[in-house]
Amino acid sequence: MRLTVFSFFSLCSFIWARDEQPNILYIFTDDQSVRSVSAYEKARSWVSTPNIDRLAKSGVRFTQCYTGTWCQPSRASALTGLLQHRLDSIKVTKYPMASYDPKKLPFFPSVLQKNGYETACIGKWHLGEDVGHGRDWDYSVIWDRGSANGRKNC
Repeated sequence: MRLTVFSFFSLCSFIWARDEQPNILYIFTDDQSVRSVSAYEKARSWVSTPNIDRLAKSGVRFTQCYTGTWCQPSRASALTGLLQHRLDSIKVTKYPMASYDPKKLPFFPSVLQKNGYETACIGKWHLGEDVGHGRDWDYSVIWDRGSANGRKNC
């Protein structure tokens, strides 16, 4: 089974299956540096993250990242591949809410879905009421929401 999980809790890594399309695990965090994951050379000596380290060893580790100072534009950049000045349809309303036009600003999981992947979003969202359940994600568990547009999140 091909499954994509998008999470906002740890470092970025990909896991590749050998005989089929790769399984992709994309982990995105905010407020975390390379000093807090032992897979990185600059990690603090007391940091121990063996499970994340194992994922990093068998996958891809990103060593440079350009984001913004707020979580909303950072998430939108990660989901679209666009730098913040190109995010023309996202509007930050009352934090943590925002609005965006998914036709103008498509997120990469929708492309994965069109290529046969199952997608999931687990974690905090902070990009508005529309969490993309059914459009971008087959499954979603959003920590500060009980449902997506009146539907169950799983």
